[in-house]
Amino acid sequence: MRIEVAGAGSGKTSRMAMRVLSVDAPDRRIVYCVAFTNAAADNIRDRLIRQNGTIPDNIKISTIHSFLYSELVRPYYHLLYGSKYKKISTISLPSTPSYRRARLSELESMQLLHQVAIPERAKWVVYGRAQDNARTKAMRAEVVAMFAGYCHKILVDEAQDIDKDIRDVLLALDHAGLDIELCGDPKQDVRGYGCFRDLVDTYLNNVSYSCECHRSPQLHLQVSNRLACEKEKQVADETNSIGSIDILFEADEDVNGLIASGEFGLAYISRKNDRFNTHENIDGDADFNSLQHELNVAIKEKHGGAMTELEVNRLAYYIAGQMIASARDDRTIRLAISKGINDGCYDYDAKRYARMAEALTVNDCTENNAIAVKSIEAIKGLEHEKCLFILTTDLAPYLLGDKTDDNKTKHILYVALTRSLDNLTVLVTKEVEARYTRQQIRDVFGAEAS
Repeated sequence: MRIEVAGAGSGKTSRMAMRVLSVDAPDRRIVYCVAFTNAAADNIRDRLIRQNGTIPDNIKISTIHSFLYSELVRPYYHLLYGSKYKKISTISLPSTPSYRRARLSELESMQLLHQVAIPERAKWVVYGRAQDNARTKAMRAEVVAMFAGYCHKILVDEAQDIDKDIRDVLLALDHAGLDIELCGDPKQDVRGYGCFRDLVDTYLNNVSYSCECHRSPQLHLQVSNRLACEKEKQVADETNSIGSIDILFEADEDVNGLIASGEFGLAYISRKNDRFNTHENIDGDADFNSLQHELNVAIKEKHGGAMTELEVNRLAYYIAGQMIASARDDRTIRLAISKGINDGCYDYDAKRYARMAEALTVNDCTENNAIAVKSIEAIKGLEHEKCLFILTTDLAPYLLGDKTDDNKTKHILYVALTRSLDNLTVLVTKEVEARYTRQQIRDVFGAEAS
């Protein structure tokens, strides 16, 4: 396994595209290039087409979940465990662990695999489970050998997003002799998995560092480099601007007017509070899919074999659309759900009623007059000329050096400091100013800030 550690703005995607094209794969052997989001996978495709004119037939580009499902779970899971999945589910899952497990089990009973469970199932295919018997272990060896027979190389972009299950999949394939290459930045591990850092420490002799930065202005790098170990400190490309950093204090500002002015291409905060809200990032597709799933089950329970699966799916899709169009508040949500009961489409069930209501609930960004901004996790991978970073009490101790632990919070701060192409404006919240003096905050940015 080979690993490249490359910081923010180092040109990881461009180099990934060049490496993919440079792989000399024998006939009928496939080069897999995987990323963690559809946007990242599309970006790699675009780069390949710009550089090569087309994507060679033996190169497959996809998200990591698509790769794990289509190349490992779908063709091999049933050989090991005797059951097949009909399709992938993307419905919203409850945040309560016990409810979440119950929902996943319910989907399993319907031969549906939720997308969050794909890495675990792929891990079972190539890495195994504690309770596997001798037959399953023997079959697994054959499965891995079959996959290795046509897989020439696997390249993983944004590898800092690797979790434990994906790490174990990659380790199993690496131990089987497959050529695996990872590229990522442990300082941008905003989910706090720590698995990419573990792999860097495990494969020290196979790690290279790309320290040139093509994005961040020179002044910004002087700040963000304080969060990096010596090997991962970046150097600005000679074409990078000097940049600027402005420090504002919430107590002095009309914050609503500041953000509404449109001056900033990105405005972000680590987590919402009573004055700033990040709810615009809610996944409406997942909510629709959740509602359709609940309707599917409810209609099947009432009508049994009287309707075909296609008829059930069509009816559930139609009713879900009607519900979402009419549900605007608690009263109309109740009316929307009750209409389906009154029309004889499904019967009342308290748990399913609650799940439908949850999927129909619209989280309003303007609730309590909160100002809508992005979460830092949501803007990872984005950039803009002018950015507004709202500094809160969770990140301030890491910025001022009171805390130095290498963890999720520190990584979120690093991402926040590395989005701007020219000007970074730091808005210091009232709570941060209550802990630190204005001079302390200005001093941390030194001569860079104004």
